[in-house]
Amino acid sequence: MDIQLLVRLGRMMPPRTLALSADIAAAKRLVGAGMIEITGQLRSEKRIPDMYAVRVHQITAAGLSAIAAEKERACGPSGFVR
Repeated sequence: MDIQLLVRLGRMMPPRTLALSADIAAAKRLVGAGMIEITGQLRSEKRIPDMYAVRVHQITAAGLSAIAAEKERACGPSGFVR
């Protein structure tokens, strides 16, 4: 599940902001694994004042390597999606 978020972050243009609680929890696990760096939790003023969001500062080299491995696994050695 976390790798799916990591791949999605790789496709997002900066600033990468996550607001769903499941995404925030996964982002914290990715920080623990050393795959991303976050700038901290931000309070969301738009919808719900008690809602928090996380801004992803960067994807580390370990995260980029995991994204490449996932793409290779999904496409296979020939480069075609299965």
